[in-house]
Amino acid sequence: MDSYFARQKLILNEETSKRIKTTKVLVVGVGAGGNEVLKNLALMGFGNFTIIDFDPIEESNLSRTTLFTKGDIGKSKSETAAIALSNISLNESPMIKGINAKIQEIGKQIFLDHDIIVCCVDTMDARAYINDWCVRLKKPFFEMGFEKFTVQVSFFPNEQSTDSCLRELIGSGNFSGARQSCSKLKLKDTEFVHIPTIQVAAALAGVFIATEIILFLKGESRLKNKILQYAAEYHRSLVIDVPQSNSCHQHENNNYINHLTELTKDHTYKDILLELKERYNSDFYIRWGDEYIYSMECEGCKKEILIKKFKSDVYDKERWCKSCLEKGLCNENEPVKTKWEIISELNLFNPNHSPYLEMRLKEFGVKVNDIVIADDLHSSRNKILVLIK
Repeated sequence: MDSYFARQKLILNEETSKRIKTTKVLVVGVGAGGNEVLKNLALMGFGNFTIIDFDPIEESNLSRTTLFTKGDIGKSKSETAAIALSNISLNESPMIKGINAKIQEIGKQIFLDHDIIVCCVDTMDARAYINDWCVRLKKPFFEMGFEKFTVQVSFFPNEQSTDSCLRELIGSGNFSGARQSCSKLKLKDTEFVHIPTIQVAAALAGVFIATEIILFLKGESRLKNKILQYAAEYHRSLVIDVPQSNSCHQHENNNYINHLTELTKDHTYKDILLELKERYNSDFYIRWGDEYIYSMECEGCKKEILIKKFKSDVYDKERWCKSCLEKGLCNENEPVKTKWEIISELNLFNPNHSPYLEMRLKEFGVKVNDIVIADDLHSSRNKILVLIK
């Protein structure tokens, strides 16, 4: 099988060739850009891929993708891409898996299972989510975007505490991926806006990312903590440094990864905090980047509505009970007038936290093979990343 790469070996040394065969690549988003990255890497000998996407294949995808055909319309993008990639793979032992889901719906240990993460999504919430977990777990993060004939790619290695990340470009806020009402809850998007682009832009993005991955494996990366912009209409390129801002706290904390004894999503945060206290002789607390809404009063009749979701996942219409919705009392332009029961952190000392400490982890959205973050109460620099089975 080495004869497949006879000309490639004139460029790459033996060590890089070995790394290509064994490097595990997670690609999130398998639209036009994801197709091109996967195709390029597969033809260079990469064979360990996990592909994540929740969308079905549409007719409009076919003019910008290389792994889909007319007969694939309506099928899962990720699963179809995995099959197509297996057919063209030149790796001697390919391990290619497609997962039909949003990246946020999958346990975060999937980041730990891979050596390189490639982000090919176009929603801000998914990009921020992937970036943040790559920073926490020190995973190389490659990212792309394109519109019309203009391409932009970036690479954040997450090796040093001085490294920058995507947050320097998109900000530190939360992104819900949908419009917000005056209540700051999500609204159903009634119109999906397609980004104007063309296949050649996707092909260029795929080439740039695949090239930088090879250079990174060779130890010759030129794009660490930088952005490459290419305007194909004018054949002009620009490389921009992305310095870490003074307000960045992404790389400050020391993250220790632990697998506590047989913890699953059916355990509680109390189980985690007690075991951490015993193991490290210190006190810990759980803090989320989002508010957890346990319940709220119906805006119409004041009846309690159990929500049990994080605020970024709650739609505005959930402020009304089913009865009030059927009566047409829902008004998404109406400000919040009722009480919400909200928590933003948990510890063992606050008596008000007791009911939540007894709730199972899955009620907070914790999944199989997930990661929970626990902060050391006595050291703001220490975080424990608890692996959940």
